[in-house]
Amino acid sequence: MLKTIVTQKRRKQMAHHSTRRHTWPSRAVGTQTSSTQWKQKENSLVIINDPIWGPIELHPLCVRVIDTPEFQRLRSIKQLGGCSYVYPGACHNRFEHSIGTSYLAGCLGRALQKKINEQGLGKLEISEKEILCLELGGLCHDLGHGPFSHLFDLMFYPRVKMKNDDLPRWTHEDNSLKMIDRIFESIKFDDFITLEDIEFIKELIQKPFDGYKTYKNQPEKQFFFEIIANDLNSIDVDKWDYFSRDCHMLGLHHNFQCERTIKLAKVVEHDGKWHVSYPKSEWFNLFDMYYTRFTLHRRAYQHQVVKAVEIMITDALLKADKWLTFPPGAKNGVCLSESVIDMNAYLFVTDEVLHQIRMLPSKSTEENKKDIEDAIEILDRINRRDLYRLVGESKITWKDQPNQEKKKDCKQSLQEWMKSEKFNEWMKQNEIEEVDLKLYHTELVMFSYGNKDRCPLENVKFYQKDKSVELRPDEISAMLPNEFEQVYIRLYWKGKKDEKPNKTILDKFHNMKEDWADFVSTKRTEV
Repeated sequence: MLKTIVTQKRRKQMAHHSTRRHTWPSRAVGTQTSSTQWKQKENSLVIINDPIWGPIELHPLCVRVIDTPEFQRLRSIKQLGGCSYVYPGACHNRFEHSIGTSYLAGCLGRALQKKINEQGLGKLEISEKEILCLELGGLCHDLGHGPFSHLFDLMFYPRVKMKNDDLPRWTHEDNSLKMIDRIFESIKFDDFITLEDIEFIKELIQKPFDGYKTYKNQPEKQFFFEIIANDLNSIDVDKWDYFSRDCHMLGLHHNFQCERTIKLAKVVEHDGKWHVSYPKSEWFNLFDMYYTRFTLHRRAYQHQVVKAVEIMITDALLKADKWLTFPPGAKNGVCLSESVIDMNAYLFVTDEVLHQIRMLPSKSTEENKKDIEDAIEILDRINRRDLYRLVGESKITWKDQPNQEKKKDCKQSLQEWMKSEKFNEWMKQNEIEEVDLKLYHTELVMFSYGNKDRCPLENVKFYQKDKSVELRPDEISAMLPNEFEQVYIRLYWKGKKDEKPNKTILDKFHNMKEDWADFVSTKRTEV
């Protein structure tokens, strides 16, 4: 937690930290006064060149945040996990994405500020300090990511938690908030923002379980929470940056241009609540945004070979988990899975973990030796391109249109399809050993437009002549899809190149039957 009282000694340390020499472009250094702190002189800003957005101006406080170990750690975390093993150019990391998101947050904040002033909506007025908080929120929103980004929190951590009930429920946003606390304990910030502003920044990133505290008495200003992490309709600056950045680095084309959307955004009242809204005529441009999301998942994020590599990395991390120590070499360090609750350890948890696995010593116990050897062998197989193979894939069509809760139960059942206890009798009849089943991995893959099985435009707020307006279904082109979610179950085989999968197990997968769904084979490997 942040300290509410800072000693004189600590103030001196913080001041020294904030003015230390760093690798960013040189700038004039001077003492800010209260009358000029929001009207920065041109030479007091840092300007960097971003490959997506061009020259970006960084506020001095943003530079102080960037110049910390907590933020520099993001240089070592790939934005797209295992995608670079299929798309070699996709080697960008969370560092530049965070700077881009900060830039777009400031752009949208200033665009809304201008529109509010033009409309004379005094109660919605956006201050320069609030825009700075938006920029800091965009800058810090991904500080809590682990190795290979979503591989760590969506693939590794859920599987390791199944084996260890003592581990807490956890998301990367939890650690983003903890990293923010660490940063603002170590830098000077009170010449620009207050402790209350820091709480606002944290709420911009993750909604508290008991609701927003900031603007609790000014509900008309809660539109701020739709700018960085929008849980209403998923239109936010985080996605705008990674859509453009990921497409650029992957070499994929996209039509959506967020610069136009930013210029057209306004804050408009809808049924007594104020929301970031867009012209009704822009509905197709916004649909292009959702289509870009679908395309990225289909062609890159959940590409069959990308998932194969990520399953292999996950298996290696699971094998090495309890033998890794963070901070590296510490006598009282914690293992990989437990590092999520210790920020001193988590600071060192990055993509470098794969190199750390290779450096692990084989200790005296057979268990340790086997785990480490298995983990290293998996990593060697990745380097030799001896990857897990997709040997089966089926498209799932739901019967009787189950609700989301029922779908969740069905998906859980599918993910557990390969568990040996479900097939005891069948395994005996076909002489299948448990070790044979362990060579297979089932992966549930879901493609959508960002609103599960619903049209993504349903929750978008539109305006016409500065008044709220609904987009009726009959106003949407008949050329758009009728379904917005597709679920597949994939079967991966972990055998080596010179081996063949078990035909009996493949036939069992391809003949899968359930009362609540039909399965259509879209990928079949014949043995």
